[in-house]
Amino acid sequence: MAPKRRAAPRKKPLQRRSREMVEVLVDATTRVLLKDGYEACTTNRVAEVAGVSIGSVYQYFPNKESLVVAVMERHQAQLQAAMVERLSQLGDADLSTAVHAMMGAMLEVQRLQPRLHRVLLEQVPRIGALRRLHELNNEYAPMIEAWLEAHRGELGITSPSVAAYVLIGAVEGVLQRVLMEKPGWLELGLLQEHLTRLVLSYLAPTASASRWPSAPS
Repeated sequence: MAPKRRAAPRKKPLQRRSREMVEVLVDATTRVLLKDGYEACTTNRVAEVAGVSIGSVYQYFPNKESLVVAVMERHQAQLQAAMVERLSQLGDADLSTAVHAMMGAMLEVQRLQPRLHRVLLEQVPRIGALRRLHELNNEYAPMIEAWLEAHRGELGITSPSVAAYVLIGAVEGVLQRVLMEKPGWLELGLLQEHLTRLVLSYLAPTASASRWPSAPS
């Protein structure tokens, strides 16, 4: 059986020059993935696009799998930052408004780099980074859990931590299928409405909306 390939960086960049080099390499990997795809994304190709020697790549990344993981981690960090910004604007919004805004925020961040997100979703299982992806997705949990705890009195839930876990899994599952199968739906307001209905039905079964549209075809 072939040995498992290392998918972690060789060393952490501590100095500014090192951090800048890692950013250059991650940028180059992103460009190669989007232009040429995963198969053509080699360490030599990344070095060529980055304009550095292959030795500079291997100083920080042992193989292309570790480069792709670094792209995934930066992409997820950008998505999370956008989510935090949107959620911080909710204030004292009522439940329906808040949930609708949260679903809109999740759709908005998915639209930031949908092609890159799709490439990563396709390749992450292949490079053995599913566990790391789940860890990154779970970083949303404290944010959602805190919001649920703050509104616990008006929700039909007994455990905000479990509810946050279920909600993140459910919504992420829908969004991943949309990205892979129907990316055009990301631009539709209908998807936001249906996700809002899904979440409200779970959090507050007695809550109702004035109108729920038909599913897009």
